[in-house]
Amino acid sequence: MTDTDTTVAPTARHDRWTHLNITLHWLIVVLLIAQFFDSEWMGPLFDASNEGKSATGATLILGYTHMILGGLIFLAIALRLWDRQTHGRPAHRSGEPGWASSLARLTHAALYALLFAMPIAGAAAWFTGSETVATLHKWGWTALMIVAALHVVGALAEHFWFRTDVLRRMMPGQGRSS
Repeated sequence: MTDTDTTVAPTARHDRWTHLNITLHWLIVVLLIAQFFDSEWMGPLFDASNEGKSATGATLILGYTHMILGGLIFLAIALRLWDRQTHGRPAHRSGEPGWASSLARLTHAALYALLFAMPIAGAAAWFTGSETVATLHKWGWTALMIVAALHVVGALAEHFWFRTDVLRRMMPGQGRSS
């Protein structure tokens, strides 16, 4: 790269995430919160569909809303990974204990895997009518909430215990353009 070249190699390290990555992070958080409140309507819609009955009212509207939100989560996480691959990510802070870096990497890998798997499992359950896949989808939600809680605890530990700016770097308005 030359001094005037503004392109960035995907492996380049930066001190901040991109604006897009930060926006998608918080969009996914909001969508997951909405899914938390909306998920109870999917079961009755799924059961009605499998039994050949028609669902009405809130069950129909909120059940389909659950599917739409799941699709949006899938698209947002795919776009976030694309942005991360294309524009790089901030380096892990020096001085951080190896166990903390390893736990952060493991937690992020589990989050990405679950955020991809959940919409796929939900769609597979819906289109096949499989109770087994629907049950796996429900268990996936529990696993996702555990890993998300670990992620939040890790971010708070970075901020309050390790005294890094990792939490501040993920706040809206803190990103870089590319």
